[in-house]
Amino acid sequence: MTPAQRHAGLDKAILASRIETYEAAKEKHPERWTGKIRDWSRQEAVTLNPDKEKTTIDKSSLKIAA
Repeated sequence: MTPAQRHAGLDKAILASRIETYEAAKEKHPERWTGKIRDWSRQEAVTLNPDKEKTTIDKSSLKIAA
């Protein structure tokens, strides 16, 4: 799903369609499934570029190869 689809409010219909598709596939070929279908529930908060934890390096412990 694209950010534009979510922003336009199309995400609920798209997710409902995916649920129907997966349930139909599981019903048609149950031998391919070991458990439940994928969780297609709507996520309330979505972050496109989440901040990653920044790590610091103790430069005094680095050895420079000669």
